[in-house]
Amino acid sequence: MKTFLKPGEFARLCHTTKETLFHYDREGILKPEHVSANGYRHYGIKQYFDFDLISLLRETGSTLGEIRSYREACDPCAYLRLLRERAGVLREEQDRLARREAMLRKLVALTEEALAAEYDILLFEQRKPEWVAVVPTKPEKILGSGGNVVECYADCLAHDMQQGNVVDPPLGMVVPEKNACRGEFWPCCFFTRAEEGGPGDVREIPGGRYAVLFHKGDVVSQAGAFRLMVAEVEKKGFCVSGDAYLYDQMSCFLTGSGAEYVTKYIVRVE
Repeated sequence: MKTFLKPGEFARLCHTTKETLFHYDREGILKPEHVSANGYRHYGIKQYFDFDLISLLRETGSTLGEIRSYREACDPCAYLRLLRERAGVLREEQDRLARREAMLRKLVALTEEALAAEYDILLFEQRKPEWVAVVPTKPEKILGSGGNVVECYADCLAHDMQQGNVVDPPLGMVVPEKNACRGEFWPCCFFTRAEEGGPGDVREIPGGRYAVLFHKGDVVSQAGAFRLMVAEVEKKGFCVSGDAYLYDQMSCFLTGSGAEYVTKYIVRVE
């Protein structure tokens, strides 16, 4: 086995390029073990392990400067600290990716549900309890002329992130029971999924029997659909017994419009 390798040979051994080796040489993190009088570089075959460690540290986010400092120090304790720090960075990245994956799974479920739904047909279903974080908004800003749901949505998202909840986008809006009983479309809060005892104003959506209706349309249309839903509930001999929750089914992807919303209304009935 050769003791020294030319740059091309060493690059093939390390599954990299000569340009990367030359860059590491200029940065002072992996210099050839031997440079001849005429300037030819030769790498010691055992430098493969140096390159392998540098690649690992680069993949975990270390800068070339950090790697150079570690290699110049030749301090085993500094090496251990660096490895622990990189392990911590990877754990944080894994947590972040897990949160993003969970959010995407929920968005998939929302979209599939909306695509399979029949609009403007009253249904009933049994629902399990659910915890949500509630953020107040201004109904008149949503319902008034030139109402801006998007601006209110963005304010809710910013508030939610400040509270430490970065998993879910706002799920929808809440119509208080006193308004829902009269069929009044008066969304006074946004809500997102939450854990019991989590940060912010966390409330329980109790389990039980719920009236359910899907609707697609602008804000005026949504108000009319909600009013008709409550009227249908009463016609069937039920009465509203709680706040109404208006789940946004990721409307911007389903309608391709900023003016129309795909909404799932749920309200507990007795």
